Amino acid sequence: MSTARWRSNPLFLLSSEVVYDLFMPFNWLILGAFFTLGVRSNELQKLSNTTYLLDTLLSEDKYDRQIRPGIGGPPIVIRTDIEIRSFGPISESERVYSMDCYFRQTWFDKRLKFFSHKEVLSMDWKFLQKVWIPDTYFLNGKSSYLHKITVPNKFIRLRNDGQLKYSMRLTVKASCPMHLRKYPLDTQACPLEIGSYAYPSQDVLYTWNGNDAVLLSKDVVLSQYDFVNITISNRTHTVKVGDREDQRSVLQVYFVIQRRRGYFILQIYAPCAMIVGASWVSFWINRSDAAGRVAVGATTVLTMVTMGFGGRGREKVGSATAIDWFVIMCFTFVFAALVEYAFVNFIDNYEKQQIKKQLEIDREKKKKEEAIGSIAEPADATVPQQPSSSFATVRFQESTEKDNRGKHSDESLRQQQKQLQQLMQGQRLTSLRRRPFTTGRLSLEKSPYRNRHIASKVDSYARILFPVTFAVLNVMYWTLFLNIMDDEITAPTQTQNSFN
Repeated sequence: MSTARWRSNPLFLLSSEVVYDLFMPFNWLILGAFFTLGVRSNELQKLSNTTYLLDTLLSEDKYDRQIRPGIGGPPIVIRTDIEIRSFGPISESERVYSMDCYFRQTWFDKRLKFFSHKEVLSMDWKFLQKVWIPDTYFLNGKSSYLHKITVPNKFIRLRNDGQLKYSMRLTVKASCPMHLRKYPLDTQACPLEIGSYAYPSQDVLYTWNGNDAVLLSKDVVLSQYDFVNITISNRTHTVKVGDREDQRSVLQVYFVIQRRRGYFILQIYAPCAMIVGASWVSFWINRSDAAGRVAVGATTVLTMVTMGFGGRGREKVGSATAIDWFVIMCFTFVFAALVEYAFVNFIDNYEKQQIKKQLEIDREKKKKEEAIGSIAEPADATVPQQPSSSFATVRFQESTEKDNRGKHSDESLRQQQKQLQQLMQGQRLTSLRRRPFTTGRLSLEKSPYRNRHIASKVDSYARILFPVTFAVLNVMYWTLFLNIMDDEITAPTQTQNSFN
């Protein structure tokens, strides 16, 4: 049988279709395996090319990491930017602040230019040990550190044109010189200074990376401060190295923050003002109630000492702050209220003693008059009564005048004793006429007593004078510390971000 006839045989066609159907899945598996091997070989080739590229770029005969890029030519420019993730705490006693940030530096190294299918190569922290990196440090830093959990939090990206971008996560603790004469109504400017530790400005030059070089995350919130603005600047720092002086390039950023006043108003200012108001209650208490007025004065003074000078809400600084002046003012008013009662009590006792002395003088006068009258009466009895004679008429008139004068003296003495009793009980005298000293004595028959009711007048004047004076001093205090006195901050004029 010929081959054509065999292939045209139905049995042959059936068997070929069956064989094709049986081997079809294996064909697809074989094709998939070849494709996978091809992809993997391509990736391995690319990986080997990248590894070979890096080995070529970083070979010891072509690259020396101890030499800065472009040595002998113009200075290398380090563009810097910071992204702040958290800010604080801020310590006024230690004059320091801390923040958590991403610190980034960008520069060009022409020795690392390459041609590859990838434009940017991302490397981990181990790659940093093979390339040159700037020796950046913080001039006013204290106890700053790099995060190392779970690995050192830093990386570097290499672009095909030789640009390197170096990023790391830092917690920076830096000094912040504070001027606290307006505390707690103050505004502070905390600086951060960045520069090279070894390279002068002829070799390394720092600059900010754009207008938004310092960014503050939206979730950054301070407990005691509000951000006012962030200012950035460049300057040159002079460092003495041996016998010569080097000029170093330095970047500066000032964080201008304003202290929140709500806590101090609720905890210091308002309570102290209310204690001063409570001390004025003694002006309405009867001056004869010594126990009540002394209790009010002593209680307010002790409370003011405990609250104002007990250290709560106050920083230990060498000079008086704004809150110190307010506490001193409040303590002065509270102590003055206590002294006012001491003065009133002294005047009141002095008046009582003068009245007692005057009553004793009047009593002695009466006794003398009664003695003179008793001597004169027997002499009058021996004289014969001659109503028609002029001598008898005169003697009768004199006796009548003496009787009237004695009755008037008795009535005056009883009235003065009654008024003295009222004075001892703290009642206001309405009819007592006191006389000043003329010849070392009080006289009820001459000029009126000039110091009449001085104690009552002092209390009346104090009820008006103390509140008015305290209100005027408060207006002067808040105007001075909020609008007139400056904060003594020295921030640059270039403002990057404003939060007002």
